[in-house]
Amino acid sequence: MKLNEAKASNLKILICTESFHPYTSGIARRFKEIIIRLAGNGHLIHVITGCKGCETLTNDPDTLSRISFSRLYALEFKNSLDCALPFLLPQYGILKAILDFKPDVVHCVEHSPAATFCASVAICLNIPIVWSSHTNLDYYIPLYIKPFIAPFSLSIYQRLRRTFLNLADFNLTVSSDFANLLLENGIKQEVHVWRTGVDSKLFNPTYRSQEMRCRMFNGHYSPDKILLVSVGRLSPEKKFEFLVEILKNFPQAFLCIVGGGPYIEHLKPLFPEKQAHFIGFLQGAELASAYASADYFVYASVSETFGQVYLEAMSSGIPIVAAEGKQMKEFFKDGVHGYTWRPNDVEDACQALQKAINKRKVLVYNCRQNALNHSWNSAANQVEDVYFKVKNDKKKKFNLKGIYCFLNWFVLQIMILLFMVPFMNVAKPVKKSTHSKLNSLPSFKFCISLLSLVAFLGIFISFC
Repeated sequence: MKLNEAKASNLKILICTESFHPYTSGIARRFKEIIIRLAGNGHLIHVITGCKGCETLTNDPDTLSRISFSRLYALEFKNSLDCALPFLLPQYGILKAILDFKPDVVHCVEHSPAATFCASVAICLNIPIVWSSHTNLDYYIPLYIKPFIAPFSLSIYQRLRRTFLNLADFNLTVSSDFANLLLENGIKQEVHVWRTGVDSKLFNPTYRSQEMRCRMFNGHYSPDKILLVSVGRLSPEKKFEFLVEILKNFPQAFLCIVGGGPYIEHLKPLFPEKQAHFIGFLQGAELASAYASADYFVYASVSETFGQVYLEAMSSGIPIVAAEGKQMKEFFKDGVHGYTWRPNDVEDACQALQKAINKRKVLVYNCRQNALNHSWNSAANQVEDVYFKVKNDKKKKFNLKGIYCFLNWFVLQIMILLFMVPFMNVAKPVKKSTHSKLNSLPSFKFCISLLSLVAFLGIFISFC
């Protein structure tokens, strides 16, 4: 179906993102759905990413013919990080992709070194920039940076974000709460909320399966047991440990955790074997079946800016029982689609689950009906209108402001290398071998700092 029949011309859209298919995240899922719909409408899309397998975005050859990729060099530290997202380095390939593709608009995702470098090139060439901010690093930096320097590191990052978002032609984010935070941090122009959708055909109650339900119980199935499901990357800020306390108060409940990551080695011993199962990563129909085959979706994290998993669970017809967070404002009503608890309050969490158990039938209906109001077509329509708006508002010519932007970018990246990277707490939480130091955190920090610095210097020199 065409997204906007009224549009007479097609656009050339370049998207720079580290989080992309087949990597599993809310951002990756969003851009997969949006790009497929934009390409289906006839737009030409070029994606700059470091994710291997990005070319398998869709099996439709007609849609894929309008999507091209620059899969560039990226650092991967799967054995050292809780998140194995490829770290895309600033490099000549970004400049080449922009010069070869000649986009009408550049869409930068997040505020990484690669995204800000891409924006600097676009500013030099006077190409309109749409910027979307998805991750609240104001929350994460104090968790992952040594406490004595975290405030200074946060101020550097906020300056970087403020500098570049104020240069964008249009700013997007995924929740009104995060939009307000950005404005409070000095973003001068309006930050618009980008609607989020869900694939209601895939995430559907019809995928409920007794076979999957038994698999999720991992040999502990009983017809009188309650099956809880939690979906997400296994990392400290997701607060999976809190769910252990709920299980202690509900001996009839069994929790299936869908997701993976090095942090699993820390989490597994905390959960009683007869009440919990770590099923690993699931995708597509398997993930949809896991949602639909559970009785309730439980989630203790409050770190998300939106939380795609909530909407997928609701679309699958399972009530939400979760820690109260501002990220849920856009689509969730307490007592209508489930119940929330005060963060870190075990008694309140147990009460929330009991309320949901008592009202399950009504909640199931409400969840599914609400999810049907959130479509990816609507989200794609919205961003397509934005692309047309910024394209029509800007004439192409060389912009000298881009030189200043490059200098600013270079200085801020050096500050990040000096005052953030060396103080990161991101090593996998497992015991290190006494016989090998190959996976040690200092090695990770040294490699990423050295390689990034070389890349920055090379790019800087090439533009001088």
